[in-house]
Amino acid sequence: TANGSYNDNNFSVMASLHVRFGAPAEAPPPPPPTTVAPPSFMVFFDWDRSNLSQQALATIQHAANAFKAKGNARITATGHTDTSGPEAYNMALSLRRANAVKDALVRDGVPAQAITVIGMGEKGLLVPTGDGVREPQNRRVEIVIQ
Repeated sequence: TANGSYNDNNFSVMASLHVRFGAPAEAPPPPPPTTVAPPSFMVFFDWDRSNLSQQALATIQHAANAFKAKGNARITATGHTDTSGPEAYNMALSLRRANAVKDALVRDGVPAQAITVIGMGEKGLLVPTGDGVREPQNRRVEIVIQ
């Protein structure tokens, strides 16, 4: 530099570097849809009976209301017995129980054609037992609204 002169040697440099290696990252899969269990109700019976108690009738009324609130739905009433008594007798008893529930549902405003009745007899025990055991929890009808 000459006498008294100033040489401005300041430089500014801006750089950007963008590097991609391999394929672009995939978006994570969406979470699985949450499944909500269909509304279900249980009605219990005395030994060797298919008549409905006041508590059973109240439960059936709740099921009928849930059916009406759901709209276009179907009901399955599945009857069960415990393991006391002959298997063929228990199959018939489970059907009588399921039909008693169906009749009460119809009285509570559910169309008969919306109800399927199934008898399971001694199959599908809620409480596993040996043969010939009187177990109150196994004497039931399960009402499922779908």
